[in-house]
Amino acid sequence: MGQLHNLMLLLPCLIFSTLLHIEAMSVAAMKVSTTPIFPTIPRAQTNKDLGVTARRGAAGSRSQWPLLDVSSSMNDPVAAASPESNLQASRLDVLKASMKFIISKLDDGDRLSIVAFNDGPVKEYSSGLLDVSGDGRSITGKKIDRLQARGGTALMPALEEAVKILDERQSSSRNRVGFILLLTDGDDTTGFRWSRHAIHGAVAKYPVHTFGLGASHDPEPLLHIAQGSRGTYSFVDDDNLGNIAVALAVCLGGLRTVAAVDTRVSLKAAELSGGARIVRVDSGGYESSVACGGASGEVVVGVLYAGEVKNFVVHLHVPAASSTTLTFSSSECGYYCGAATVCDHCHHRHQQQLLAVGYSYSHAPGAAAAAVSVEGHGVFVERPEVAAVFVSVDGVGVGGGRQQQIPHPSPVVMQHMVRFELLELVAGFAEAEMASKPATTKTKPRAADVLQGKWEEFRRARQFWGGVELDGVEREVDAMVASLRGGLAYVSSWVSSHQMQRTTAMGSLEKVVAEFMTPAMVIMVEEARKLPPPPPPAAAAAEAARERPGGCDGGDDLHYVIRQRLELWSKVRREVSLMYQASSEQEDVQLTAVFREASLEAIDRAMHHDIYLAVVHVSNQRRC
Repeated sequence: MGQLHNLMLLLPCLIFSTLLHIEAMSVAAMKVSTTPIFPTIPRAQTNKDLGVTARRGAAGSRSQWPLLDVSSSMNDPVAAASPESNLQASRLDVLKASMKFIISKLDDGDRLSIVAFNDGPVKEYSSGLLDVSGDGRSITGKKIDRLQARGGTALMPALEEAVKILDERQSSSRNRVGFILLLTDGDDTTGFRWSRHAIHGAVAKYPVHTFGLGASHDPEPLLHIAQGSRGTYSFVDDDNLGNIAVALAVCLGGLRTVAAVDTRVSLKAAELSGGARIVRVDSGGYESSVACGGASGEVVVGVLYAGEVKNFVVHLHVPAASSTTLTFSSSECGYYCGAATVCDHCHHRHQQQLLAVGYSYSHAPGAAAAAVSVEGHGVFVERPEVAAVFVSVDGVGVGGGRQQQIPHPSPVVMQHMVRFELLELVAGFAEAEMASKPATTKTKPRAADVLQGKWEEFRRARQFWGGVELDGVEREVDAMVASLRGGLAYVSSWVSSHQMQRTTAMGSLEKVVAEFMTPAMVIMVEEARKLPPPPPPAAAAAEAARERPGGCDGGDDLHYVIRQRLELWSKVRREVSLMYQASSEQEDVQLTAVFREASLEAIDRAMHHDIYLAVVHVSNQRRC
């Protein structure tokens, strides 16, 4: 029984943390609150790990740069347009429809640039920096209509081009928040070895929100790009490629409601805390630091959306204190009354301040004059003068003394501590799997076994933590284990969502963290769900022909038309070689070569004649 008494005494000493709760209330309002894991600390007790959770919650014009993959794999089909039809829209068709939806939802004060890429940026399909108001929407829409898929996939040159465009904005545009959306369905074909360290300098300036389309994309570079830029990584599985717009709507719902930028949370050990110091801060994907031997700390949040909530856990070391050195203040009146238990001025119980919490933010990037700094309430605890908090299992006080009730840890703080520890476990697992780069599918069940084993060990170590609900967490882990048969995309997106405490699409909209959804995201998703399925290429062409005025339509771009015809005839030339497969006989080989040459000559003549007619047609349209 003696060992059980010791266990009950040590648990609160080793787990004493504080929750920082940050909430973006609206465009201009923000709130920070704190929750200590225990409301009281006996004066004679030293707390080696006092947990404090901090919760913070939180709009302006934006500059957005979609990076669109137009490699050849974007020609792959998605689901049939209708059950009765064999016609199928390609991934590129769905992407075009999704981007038009995004453009239609931007505000007139926003600016947009499209960077199309395959083996590198494709300038003829890309646009310069355009104001959404005026002709910006129509110009961008025409660029999207002309997208064609070919070539390989090179992500880094496209990212560098997008960053360059953002960096070269005129001074009048630099007060806009810059974002980059990267959409790709393929594996990077350049052989570049991706890591957060390798890409940090390239993308750290602007949040990059990455989207993997289909099962063939590689989640590793997309996750590292998102992590290195404080963005997010989402993916859409093969069964949901027709709903790319819905995945983008989740992201757009946040981008349209930016409440604060350059957001920072400052932490400082209170002067009258009796030597309390900050040990560490659990902040997920947000940068945090502890300085001056634990006297101060900071969390860099960056961009906050309206309605968002961020939770961080601050771990403190709180030394024992004697009544001769302890100074209390009343949180009601602020008077300092030495070591008195009750304030002589307002008669409230005195509390010791352990941590001062403040925050700062701006409404626009670089707007120093508009920066707002606020001092928060901080963290206060009572320090009762009691000898011990022992209580036996049968409820009888130890040593015959008066029974003392053991304070229970805050379930909210404990649950967030578990969340951060699980996030660290899963993120470490994902990094290890990416580093090993399994080459065959035989290793995927092994990965599932590894994660399952790590989770079982994690749960056993915390099964007696009071107030912690692990069943819901286990369901999330089960989903991750099951997903590993198809690769690391689901696990990587889960990690991204929880590191940033922000919604990501994890294969489909049914697989999102609902608690991270803001009201604006919900509204945007509902609008995206109402979009009709994209038509297959033949139907789209027929629709465009019906909408084109008879006689003349202002003329198409001559270079664009010629390029289209050349690509068509080049494809025909390549297929001719496959049509004539010679046998092993020498005579057949010679005959096949003759037919092939004759066919290629005929194709060349037909190609030149066809392009000549196309040029004449465009010229006539322009004259009319």
